Amino acid sequence: MKILRIVVIVVGVLIVVAVVAACLMPNSFSVRRSRVIAADAGTLYAKFATPRTWAEWSTWTSKGDSTLHYSYAGPDSGVGAAMKWTSKKFGDGTLTISEAHPAQDIRYELQMAGSDMHVHGHVSFEPAEGGTNVTWHDQGDFGANPMWRLFGPMMDGMLGSSFEKSLANLAATTTHP
Repeated sequence: MKILRIVVIVVGVLIVVAVVAACLMPNSFSVRRSRVIAADAGTLYAKFATPRTWAEWSTWTSKGDSTLHYSYAGPDSGVGAAMKWTSKKFGDGTLTISEAHPAQDIRYELQMAGSDMHVHGHVSFEPAEGGTNVTWHDQGDFGANPMWRLFGPMMDGMLGSSFEKSLANLAATTTHP
């Protein structure tokens, strides 16, 4: 009985510490990665502005989760183009292009189902020696649930790693015209 009481007290203390830590952590995150890709800005812009092409080069594919299913809405490319997905591993969500400036940049809004976490994405394309410098930047807030804040310190590593792999895949599948 004494051991059970100690275990309950330890678990209770750990829960209180986790809740307090979550409440003290920032409610937002920012992740940015860049890579020079040997292709023109127009070609790279088209890959990001057309959600149907993301499965060709991003890390979020059925190779990572066989349950992943994409559907698309709106125009094929540019403002209003959207992709929705369902996935056991990646979760369910929607990405919608909110701004598009050909060969310059795109902005998108990403919403994960079942949470009030909002992500604002920005991808810019700038001339660089050897091609185009692509900068991918996501920033967002974790919403009202303070427990989501526990993911904050891990976001740069998790999302940043996916950005790096996706940009490498894009570089490998895109060539200079």
